[in-house]
Amino acid sequence: MKKKGKVFSLLSTAMLVGVVGCSDGGSTATPSNNTTPDPGSGTEKTAEPEKPFEMSLLFHYETEPPKNDSEIMKIIEEYTNTNIDVQSVPSSTGAEKFNVTVASGNFPTAIKTFYDVPVVNAIKTGVFWEIGPYLKDYPNLSAINSQVYDNMKVQGKIYGVPSVRDLARNTMTYRKDWLEKLGLPEPTTVDEFYNMLKAFTTQDPDGNGKDDTYGLIENNALFNMDLITAYFGAPNQWGVEDGKLIPSFQTEAYLEALQFYRKLFDEKIINQDFPITSRDNWFKLWDSGKAGTMRQVTSTALARERGAQKVDPNAKVDMVSLLEGPRGTAIYSEAGNNGFFLISKSAVKTEEELKKVLEFFDKLMDEEMSNLFYWGLEGETYTVTDGKAQHTDKEAFDRMLSPYTQLAVGKLIDNATPGVLQPLEQQALDMNKENEAVALANPALTLDSETNTEKGAQLMKIIEDARIKFILGEIDEAGWQAAVDQWKKDGGQQIMDEFTAAYSEVNK
Repeated sequence: MKKKGKVFSLLSTAMLVGVVGCSDGGSTATPSNNTTPDPGSGTEKTAEPEKPFEMSLLFHYETEPPKNDSEIMKIIEEYTNTNIDVQSVPSSTGAEKFNVTVASGNFPTAIKTFYDVPVVNAIKTGVFWEIGPYLKDYPNLSAINSQVYDNMKVQGKIYGVPSVRDLARNTMTYRKDWLEKLGLPEPTTVDEFYNMLKAFTTQDPDGNGKDDTYGLIENNALFNMDLITAYFGAPNQWGVEDGKLIPSFQTEAYLEALQFYRKLFDEKIINQDFPITSRDNWFKLWDSGKAGTMRQVTSTALARERGAQKVDPNAKVDMVSLLEGPRGTAIYSEAGNNGFFLISKSAVKTEEELKKVLEFFDKLMDEEMSNLFYWGLEGETYTVTDGKAQHTDKEAFDRMLSPYTQLAVGKLIDNATPGVLQPLEQQALDMNKENEAVALANPALTLDSETNTEKGAQLMKIIEDARIKFILGEIDEAGWQAAVDQWKKDGGQQIMDEFTAAYSEVNK
């Protein structure tokens, strides 16, 4: 993309000009593609350019609100041949704004939201277009991983245009410099992972002569839990056995993961105050230089390395996501989106108009638009050398694009010009692809259960409290089973039955 979108202006101008000329001998040149014969006069007329498509978009922002007349919006409008009325709300009020919009019936062309109960209920009322049957006609939209669309389905149908993010981006980030100092191999199995954590705790990896390091740090949300239960082969939140849906915590693999956790706690491999460790204090513990491992997403590895270097300038980090456990190797799949646009039937009344809107979103995924959202303006915020892009002014990029990041759809890094990356950044991209190949989906992610909607969160407190008590040694296996039985008695069994019925309906 050229500076200030001038490339688009020049292209538009060229399309409007008819190429008509004559030689000295008086012969006329062949008409351009932009001219049409006038049967009445024998002359040619310049074809009328297609008028910009009028549309309105409602999405949220994090810091500064987007502006209709900004340079960024002008570039987007020119590239997509649209006139866009931008409506926006702070991210903190996005859900409320969606509900108000649904209640009023005053919809924009497309509204960005997230997958939750009010959104699903609104979709079920028929106020938004089903877009699944049309996706095949749009090269960028149809190229999105089908699992991303599956994770957004309502009653088996696709309605949203997603902002895509990696399906399996979780990892254990660990101190590579400690591993090298202690002469340990990079872990490839659960047993090797445990040995690393144990050594990080007991062998003074920071060299200060004190017993003051933790192999793994945890917080009050048991943030590491999903990775560890996957290592032992537990399903992703829910599993299917003999055609019936069962919660992950009802499996033997989940109990084995809890037993592993208790072992880590008993041996003081994890911070003993984890039940009262907030997320903020969890990060502070890492930055204090006393932590060897923590669960993160792959894209944050560089930030974690810099955090550890606040205390130890020689700190290095590495990542491991896939470990061979007693039942093989697995990792959980996430939803794969950071919100999606729904297209209103009241604002978009015809199939022809719907196709225009889908064409707009498809164009937003072209390389030119992906570069805009990912890199900014060439010559101002980034340069391209030997086919690789690199930010030259990240602060200017953030100021320029942050109001519009929620407008981007698709997966930017797949469509944008490749960039110059740090080794940890490239490793993150490679790991995400490797993880995705073996990622386990949650079969209940888009299923309906009235009981789960009404009191699923309340019932889950029974399990969450029992997990902590089991890890701390306050209850044993029998106590854990009693908690699972209580969950089932208080409504969990009904949730299982309703999910099973919904699963059978979708997969019949």
